[in-house]
This record gives sequence, structure tokens and C-alpha cells, in this order.
Amino acid sequence: MIQTMEDSLLGLEGRPLRYTLIQAGESPSRALCFVFPGASYSFDKPYLYYSTMLFLRKQVDIVHVHYSFGQGDAAFWNSPFAEKSAWLQADAKQLVSHLLAKRAYEQIFFLGKSIGTVPIACGLLHASAFSRSSAVLLTPLLTEESLAADLLAVKQHILLVSGTQDPYYHPAALEKIACSRPNVRLYLPEGAKHSLDVGLDVSRSLGVLQSVMDELDSFVGQQLDTRVGS
Repeated sequence: MIQTMEDSLLGLEGRPLRYTLIQAGESPSRALCFVFPGASYSFDKPYLYYSTMLFLRKQVDIVHVHYSFGQGDAAFWNSPFAEKSAWLQADAKQLVSHLLAKRAYEQIFFLGKSIGTVPIACGLLHASAFSRSSAVLLTPLLTEESLAADLLAVKQHILLVSGTQDPYYHPAALEKIACSRPNVRLYLPEGAKHSLDVGLDVSRSLGVLQSVMDELDSFVGQQLDTRVGS
């Protein structure tokens, strides 16, 4: 039986940082996935909704992170990317440390959508504590040079999904990643936008959703099997 618990702690500048812990079953899971949403891409949107379902089906606990800033937070959104990144990383580090101090997990996953990929790629994956973690980056902000550079330095297994019509799609950065980072598995749906929809084409958009979930299913299964065999 799936169990859900909501709680919060104080984030940057004393702002409340809320989270929802979803447990895959009554007994403790061996794996946990932290999910960082997009700015306006919430947990009820298709890619995060079905990703959550997929992880829970594989008996992986889930943490939905609710940022300490909102869409109307001018102080955050008007700041340079480096400052937004630092803010996101600080909140992420505090929340992850808080939860892992309560329960030890054998395996950690991180999943981010859009701006939610920033604290993962720029911060968490560079911490020695998560050297054996795995990450899923949905539509990362590849046009931000610092994020693209950080991806070239990580060694963990990553599934990176970016549609070819996404404004953050960056062929040069992706080529560098493809050539130098065999640990990064690329999936680049043709014609998909930042939402991973294909224009107003319902059939193609649903096809992309199915194909991304198939990639995610395969990736997560491989990472769980690798850890069990190690």
C-alpha cells in the first residue's frame, strides 16, 4: 500500500521548503528518488505523474520537492542564472541531507524537469556522497553554459531527454556529451518542444510520452539491477 507524508523545513532565507514523501509499500524501500519539477511543470503533468508511477511500481520511494520560491517571486526569477543555480542547490542539499539523515537508502536517484535539472547537474551529482547515484534529466537547460559544462564532468549514469524543438536544445553541447560521456544516455525526440509535446499533434505527442517512459523504464531497471549485482 502506497503511503504519503507531507512535511517541510526552512530553506534559503528562512523560507519554507515543502516536500511530499511517497513510500512504495509498507516495508522500507531500498531506493529513493528525489524529483525536482519545472517552474510551471508540476507533479500532475504527464512526465512527472507517470515517472512517479513508474518508480513506485519498481518499489522506489519518491520525494516530490516543492521549491521555496514561486512563479511570482521576482527576487528569484530576476536574478542571474548563477544566483538561481546557487539558490536551487542550497535548497536541494538541505532537503536531501535532511531526509537521508532519517533513513539510509542503498540507492539514490534524482529526476529533474527543466529548471529542476539545475540542482542535480550543477550540484548534487558533484557531491562525493552521491558518486553512485543515478539521474534522469528531462529537458535540461543545455543553453546555459555552466550547466552544459557541469554535465561534461559527471561520471554517474544519466538519462538525458531533450526534444529537437526545445529552445534549450543545444546540438553542440549534446555532441560533446555524446562523444565524451558514455555514462550519459541520450534520447532526443524529433520535433518535441520543451513540454515534449509535438506541436498540436496528439498522436505523436502521446507517442513521445510512451517512448520516454519506455526509456525511463529501461534505464531505471538497469540501474537497480546493477546495484543488486554489485
